[in-house]
Amino acid sequence: MSGAVRTAAGRLSGFTVSVGVVTLIGIISIPLLTASLGRTTWGTLALIQTVSQFGGILVAFGWGATGAATVAGIPVAERPAFYRTSLRARAVLYLLVLPVIAVILVLLTRGDVLVSVLGAAVYLLPNLGATWYFTGEGRPMRLLLCDTLPTVTGAVAGIIGAVVTGELWVYLVGQGLGFVAAVSIDAVVVLRGSSGRSMAPVRLRTALSGQRHAVSATLVSGLYVTLPMVAVQAFLPGLQPMYAFADRLFKYASVALLPIQQYFQSWVPDPGADFRRRARIATLAAVIIGVIGGACIAALSPWVSTLLSVGRITVPWEVSLPLGVAFVGIATAAIVGYACLVVVGRVRALAASTLIGALVGAPLILLFAALGSVPAVAWAVALSELCVAGYQVLVLRAELRTSEKEAAA
Repeated sequence: MSGAVRTAAGRLSGFTVSVGVVTLIGIISIPLLTASLGRTTWGTLALIQTVSQFGGILVAFGWGATGAATVAGIPVAERPAFYRTSLRARAVLYLLVLPVIAVILVLLTRGDVLVSVLGAAVYLLPNLGATWYFTGEGRPMRLLLCDTLPTVTGAVAGIIGAVVTGELWVYLVGQGLGFVAAVSIDAVVVLRGSSGRSMAPVRLRTALSGQRHAVSATLVSGLYVTLPMVAVQAFLPGLQPMYAFADRLFKYASVALLPIQQYFQSWVPDPGADFRRRARIATLAAVIIGVIGGACIAALSPWVSTLLSVGRITVPWEVSLPLGVAFVGIATAAIVGYACLVVVGRVRALAASTLIGALVGAPLILLFAALGSVPAVAWAVALSELCVAGYQVLVLRAELRTSEKEAAA
C-alpha cells in the first residue's frame, strides 16, 4: 500500500511541477505586462488568448480532452502511431482554423491586423503539442522537460521583450518561439525510434470521425467559456479588462486543477484495478477540490486582482462569487467527464452535457451582457458549469449501477 501511495504522490507531484511553473510565470507576467503594455492592451491580449483558445478546440479536435485516457488504455507499442495520426490531423486543422480565428480577432480588435494574425498563429500552436500524450503515459518528467520548459522560456523572453519595448507583438513573438520549440521537441521525443508499423495506418477522415463526440463536447464547452469575454467586449467594452482579469484568475484556478485531473486520467483507467471504486473516489475528490478552490476564487480574487494589476484593476466580489461557484462545476466535470466517463466509452455523454450547459448559459450570457450586468453574466457561467457537472455525475452514477448489476449477475 505504501508503495502505491508513493507512486501516486510521485506522479501527482511531477505533474504539479509543470503546472506550477507555468502558473507562476503567468502570475508574474500580469503586473509586468499590465505596466508595460497598459490596461487596454493587456485586455486585448486576454481577448486574443481567449478567442484563440476557442479556435484551438478545433485544432486539438478532442485529442486534448480524451487523448490522455485513451493513451493510458492502449498498448505501449501502439502509442506512437496513435500520436502520429493525431499530429497529422491537427496540423491540417491548424492551417484551416488559423485564417478564421485571425479574421474574427481583426473584427473584435477593431482592425489591429498584425496583433490579430500573430496572436492567432501563436495561441493555436499549443494544440499541436503532446501534453495529453505524456499525461496518458504517466510521464510527468517528459512533460516538464519537453513541453513546459520550452514554453516557459518563450514566455520569459516575450515578457522581457514587452517590458523593454512596450509592444504587444514582441511578447507574442517570444511566446510563439517557445511554443514552436515545445511542439517540435514533443514530436521528436514521442516518435523517436518508432517505425510506425506497430499499429495499422489510419486514414485522416477516419481519425477525425473517431473524435467527433470528443470535439463536440469540447467545442460546445468552449463556446460558453469564450462567449462571456466576447459578449462583454461587444456590449461593455469599458468593463472588458476587469472581466478579463476575473476570467484570468478563474483560469489559473482551473490550471491548478490540471495535475489532479492528469493524475486521475492515468489512475482511473488502470485495467488491473476496480474501476467502480476508483471512479467514486475520483468523483468525491473532484467535488471537494471544487468547493475549496471555488471558495478561494470568491474570497481572494478582489484582493489578488488589485495586487497583481498594481491597483489598476479590481475584480468586485459580485463577480468573483459566481465564478467561485462555477469552479465547483468545472472541477467536477473535469474529473468525472475526462477521467471516468471516457474510460467507459461514454464520450457522447460529454457532448450532451456541454450542449445542455450551452443551451442554458449562452442565451443568459448574451442577455445579461446586453442589459449591462457583468455579475449576472458571471452567474450565467456558474449555472452552465453546474448543469454540465450535474448531468455527468448522473450519467456516471447510472453507469456504475449498471456495471454492479452485471457483475452481480
